[in-house]
Amino acid sequence: MAVTAAALMLGCGTEARVEAEANKNAEPPPVNVSASRLKPATLRDEIQLAGRLEPCVEVQVSTELGGTVQEIRFDKGQSVRKGQVLARIGTDLLEAALDEVEAELQHAESEFNKTTELFSRQAVPRQDMTSATSNYRRAEARVKQARLRVERSIIRAPLSGVSIVRKVEMGEVVPAGSLVTTIHQLSKLKGVVGIPEDDISYFKVGAEAVVEADAYPERTFKSKIHFLSPAATAKTRSFLAEVAIDNRDGALRPGMIVRVRLVKQIYEDVIVIPRDAILERDSGNVAFVLKGDKAELRNVKTGPSEKGEIVVLEGLEPGDELIVTGHRNLIDGQRVRSVADNL
Repeated sequence: MAVTAAALMLGCGTEARVEAEANKNAEPPPVNVSASRLKPATLRDEIQLAGRLEPCVEVQVSTELGGTVQEIRFDKGQSVRKGQVLARIGTDLLEAALDEVEAELQHAESEFNKTTELFSRQAVPRQDMTSATSNYRRAEARVKQARLRVERSIIRAPLSGVSIVRKVEMGEVVPAGSLVTTIHQLSKLKGVVGIPEDDISYFKVGAEAVVEADAYPERTFKSKIHFLSPAATAKTRSFLAEVAIDNRDGALRPGMIVRVRLVKQIYEDVIVIPRDAILERDSGNVAFVLKGDKAELRNVKTGPSEKGEIVVLEGLEPGDELIVTGHRNLIDGQRVRSVADNL
């Protein structure tokens, strides 16, 4: 009985060793992956810059003459039209002075006409004619000056827009050059940004831009660069740029913080893949492609990236099946199973 038991135990041990050896030599199961067939695509290499909105046209309206504020026809925040009367400064005194010189002109004109008639009959000497003519011309000049003073005491809007401030009050005596109001033309705004020194070579006046504002997350505003500073700022080493924005609907307002997207370059007919498909190895950047039922490692040279996508300059070709999931721990030649095959 003891011999029989020993024989049975010996047989069990042999079977266990055979099974272990078989398991050792067995190939590991394939790794589930998913792949995407590559084809030429386009990538827009963009930069996004934070900026602020400012009016394209801002005019400070000041008095040319000093005097008492006699009339105000606007308030801050109001829309004004080009040529609209905003205020009158010291007009009463100037109008009185105009009446006086106009009366003098009438007298000088009468004397001029009388002397001209007498001179035509040779009833007066040429000296009288010269004197009458001179008096008449001087009176005309004084009237013109007085009318200009009256006109310039009336403050008019030089353009249509919105009055941002009102700096004068009724009855106030103001000196010449006093600020009356500031007018913003809001039908067109400009976004002001700083382009980094490393990127300035990609841009020029006329380049397209897209503007986004937090106040309108569902909208984008198309624009173009209309000014690009030739010199960098001392502090940030960036180049001031302005993009013009059509704002005829009045949605945007000066002072808003915006994001301006500028296109550095457009890469056409290139291989564009998800950035996550690239792995960093000691040898550099690599990616895996599907070759039958195995993963093939490719060393790749990458280019610019944008919004989670990256350009592959070398290592991948159109038609390759790029492994995009399940690739993190793969090794070259490892058996894989495409998930799509099981669907």
